[in-house]
Amino acid sequence: MLEFENSTLANMTAALEHGCKMLSGAFDTTENRKRIADAIISAAKLRKSSLVQLTEVAEQEVAAIAGASRPSLIDSILTRFRPSS
Repeated sequence: MLEFENSTLANMTAALEHGCKMLSGAFDTTENRKRIADAIISAAKLRKSSLVQLTEVAEQEVAAIAGASRPSLIDSILTRFRPSS
């Protein structure tokens, strides 16, 4: 596997965590988490290494997974207050 600089790895990890937190309900699967991770790795191989760039990749992948449908404001608020498992 391609080695990345420590700062890039830290940014990749943070972007993945952010993307996974955006997954909700039926979309929060191991397959989708891996899909986000694969997109981030691909972007890092293309020399996208900043947190902003990698987070954007994660967000775009989540949007693609969810079919670009956005949850309602109420759903977003309820998701924030739902206890994590």
